[in-house]
Amino acid sequence: MTDPRPDLLPAAQPEGFDRLLRGAIDVHVHGQPDLSSALRNRGADPDVARLAHAYGMSGWVLKSHLWATMDRARAIEREMAGTGFTVYGSVTLNPPVGGLEPAVVELAAAHGARVVFLPTWGAAADIARDGYISALLRRISPSFGEYNARTAIALCEAGGTLSGRARAVVDACHGLGLALATGHASAEESRAVAAYCAGIGQRLLVTHPLHYTKDPARLRELVDMGAYVEFCNAPLVHPDGHLSVRDVHEALATVGPERAILTTDVFSRWVPPEPECLRMFVEQLAYLGWTAEQIATMVATNPRAFLGVPA
Repeated sequence: MTDPRPDLLPAAQPEGFDRLLRGAIDVHVHGQPDLSSALRNRGADPDVARLAHAYGMSGWVLKSHLWATMDRARAIEREMAGTGFTVYGSVTLNPPVGGLEPAVVELAAAHGARVVFLPTWGAAADIARDGYISALLRRISPSFGEYNARTAIALCEAGGTLSGRARAVVDACHGLGLALATGHASAEESRAVAAYCAGIGQRLLVTHPLHYTKDPARLRELVDMGAYVEFCNAPLVHPDGHLSVRDVHEALATVGPERAILTTDVFSRWVPPEPECLRMFVEQLAYLGWTAEQIATMVATNPRAFLGVPA
């Protein structure tokens, strides 16, 4: 194994700097590039993966808002040969891959996907709130605004029940043993997905619910239905972020660590590489009183259970 790039490593590593990340899997990693090769983050994927390994982490889920990531995941794993670091590929069911199509899920699984994300910028709910990713994509693609509006994907029928296409996607994930995440679904849609998943035993991660609600009762309901809930670092470090680590702390106090997963979801020039973002996140939570055992549950045990991989 080659050493991580020196400019990616912290200049001075305090003793035990990796103490809270040993065995961690970040299930929400946006590689480089994601939205555009011109929107660069803090390092090429193999370099940042080596840094993650140096931090004691054992793996990633590589996510893209535009394309399936299985080939990129395999390429990074080849770079990491002999380290035990695992990179899981995924597909996000946005319009470029066909939206809510069970066949896409099946083909992604045949190509080695481990996680299926429901629509992000392609979700009707995200378009209605003029989501951040859509705003970035409009800067990149002159035609994107019209395309986005024309291809909007709703997960629920008018009455609030999960659509047949959404149910078919969940069924496909369940039949193939894939993990499912809610993408940029609304709070109401996430609840409908969680209820259906609970009925068939499908593993589910409700993606960054604090983007859409801080209602403790709603968060608790998702957990009570058996879903994992994600708390990510990205909005805590964004210049326009509306959340702080204390918001996460309060939400965790509501749902408990047993069904929580901590991730990064970062992909901007102004933040450190993902492993350092995750380290900052968990160290702040430790400062607020979360124990090393509880943090290990949220960064290592629960991600493995969500992915369906051995501990």
